[in-house]
Amino acid sequence: MKDNLLASIDKYLEDKTAILGIGNMLRGDDQLGPLLISRLQGKTRARLFDCSEVPENYIRPIIESKPETIIMVDASDWGGRAGELRIIKNEEIKYSGFSTHNAPLRIFCDFLKQELPLANIIIIGVQVGRRELMQPLSLEVEAALNKLVDFFIGYR
Repeated sequence: MKDNLLASIDKYLEDKTAILGIGNMLRGDDQLGPLLISRLQGKTRARLFDCSEVPENYIRPIIESKPETIIMVDASDWGGRAGELRIIKNEEIKYSGFSTHNAPLRIFCDFLKQELPLANIIIIGVQVGRRELMQPLSLEVEAALNKLVDFFIGYR
């Protein structure tokens, strides 16, 4: 069964969906985004982009794929419980510490919206629990990652 958050974005999964994983593979729970993309390879019809810490480097390929929906997944911090999923509104990024990529992520979203004005842009944040260098995912974020993988694999 899908949780309410994932069920709320199900309607946006179109024939042309791009999933962007954002994060740093060396910083504990921040590796969530790239790990999601890695685990989805060959298992979903969505176009996958492992953006690491530099989503702006993928602007051209994303735009050229002409997605109807862009879903960004990033480890975030809003003071929730570790592993909690949340839809983050683009305007929230400007004023708070949702992501380790705050200013660039906001600019990135604004640019995508300008270039693809009809595209739905959805940011899924997963509350971090651990950010130390060279650490694996926390158990809570691993569970959230598994939930996201199962959800997106269902999009075939």
